[in-house]
Parts: sequence; C-alpha cells; structure tokens
Amino acid sequence: MIVGLLKNRTQVSIFSLLIIGISLFAYNLAISGSFIEVYNVQDNLLYNLIFSNFYISSISYTLLNFVLILVGALIINLVSINSEIVSKENLLPALFYFIFSFSSITSNQLQPISISNLFLILSLHYLFNSYRVENALFELFNVGFLMSLASCFYTYYVLIVALGIIGLFILKPLNWRELLCFILGVALPLYLFMSFAYLNGSDFQKPFSLFSNALKHINTPIFSEYYLILTCSLIFLILLSIGFYFKNGFGSRVKIKKAKFILIWLGVLCLIISCIDTSSAMILLPCAIPFSIIIGDYIGEIKQLKVANTLLSAVLIGFAVICMHNLGVF
Repeated sequence: MIVGLLKNRTQVSIFSLLIIGISLFAYNLAISGSFIEVYNVQDNLLYNLIFSNFYISSISYTLLNFVLILVGALIINLVSINSEIVSKENLLPALFYFIFSFSSITSNQLQPISISNLFLILSLHYLFNSYRVENALFELFNVGFLMSLASCFYTYYVLIVALGIIGLFILKPLNWRELLCFILGVALPLYLFMSFAYLNGSDFQKPFSLFSNALKHINTPIFSEYYLILTCSLIFLILLSIGFYFKNGFGSRVKIKKAKFILIWLGVLCLIISCIDTSSAMILLPCAIPFSIIIGDYIGEIKQLKVANTLLSAVLIGFAVICMHNLGVF
C-alpha cells in the first residue's frame, strides 16, 4: 500500500511523505528521554568547532534532526528526479532516506553525518549536471567544495572525495581545467580553516591529523542485534537492485546510465566507510544516499504492487523493531 501512495500523483505522494515524516518526528519526540547515545564529535572537524561549545536542549536537537532529515529527503528525491533516475511521481528514495536516518536518530545531539549528507547530495546534483556542459568549471568546483565540506563535518567522508574524480572520468573525457577546478574546490575549505587556525594560534594541521587517524585506526564495526532484520533486508534489496540493473540495463539514455554507475561507485565507497566507522548507530548509515536512490528506483520499477509492498514490508518490520527497542518496549 505504501509503495502505491509514494509513486502515485505528485500531490498524493508528497502528502503521504509528509504524514510519514510527521509520524517519525513524533516518534523522535517520544524517545527523547529514553534513548541516549554519545557520538565522538571531536573526530569531526567543523562539527566539533560549531556544536561542542554550547548547550542545546533535547527538544531543539529533535527539531534540528527532523529538519535536516526532511530537507535531505526532499533534496535527494529532487536530485533523483532531475537526473531522471526515478520517475517524477516516485518519492520512494525519500522514504528510504527517512528509514536510514531515523533508524540511527539520537536525542542528545545532531548526527554529524546528517549535516554532511546535505552537502554530499548537493555535490551529486552539480556532478550530474556537469554532463554535456562543455566547460563545467563552476560545477566541478562546487562538487569539490561540497564534498570537502561534507568530510569536514563527518571525517570518514574524506573517502568520498575520490568520487569526484571517478565521476568526472565516467561523465566526460579528461579536461585538465575541470580537474583543477575540482581540486581547488576540495582545497578551499581546508585552506580557510588552516588559515584561521594559524592566525588564532590553534593547531592548523588538525584536518590532516583527523583524516589520517580516521583511516589508520580501523576497528571492528559495532553491530547491534536490533539492527539485524533491517540491515539484512536492505542488503538483500540492494543486491536485487544491482541484479535488476545488470539484467534490464541501466537506463534508456546515456545520462541515466552514467548517473547510475556513479551511484554504484558511491555505494562501494560508502560500504568501505561503513566497515571502518565504529559508531554504534546503524552500520549502513553512510550508505543512506546511494542505497536510498538505487533501492527506491528498483521498488518503483516493480509493476506488481503486491511484490513491491512485500519487499518493502521486510524493511519496515526491521525498522519497527528498532523503533520499539528505542521506545523501551523490549
């Protein structure tokens, strides 16, 4: 039933998505006093600088989390539609982004990755738009700048910077001016931070030490049994989605094919991050962007609604288990 509501007429789909979002916001309010998780913010450059020096109430955190996730869900769907990866009526990528994000929600602070995801989604927008632009200097600079900002709020996203170069090679022949603009975009946030830190007498080499420590000190991922059903369901769906792509093709147009190849590369990089990030939040949380788009596209392409809803129900059951655990039911 939910699949039909989210791939119906635009007005119906948007209304259904807002109802789901408001319900999840109410759920987030309900867990504010019962589910506390501490995220190591010192390992994230700009997040630590901005949010570690003042106190915000749990209700404010709840509201900010909801706004960040809602905006991210809407942008991810707009990027998917504008890139023609999904149909105009399909809001399933936004639903899966909700599921990824709210499955790891915390009440005592913002998730650094929720902020980074906004920058990463916008960087995908500019990357996809650089296709067939003869001199996409502005677009590639923005891609590098936004990816660099994403890694400043969530350090492990430094690996995603490689996607800019990979995507550039996928989309068009090598252009040294575009590549240089991308590199300058990546360097600008780090240069500004280091300049201000140096003038302020702080550790101006901190970005490099954070990135180095994140990649060197790799530990075994922390996995909770309450996430087992949801994680297995999402992995099963992403395998079905990739198999569907290889069996039926990646799209009718070259632009769509290239965009989906970039998403697959992003998914690979995000899986690597999932294996080295030791947060006790959902292990697949770094994969929220590529997996939401790919799975949302696959579910939306299934003609038989009963089959689509059956596949989605497994994900919703896994998500319900997490919600009940956070609410203290078991």
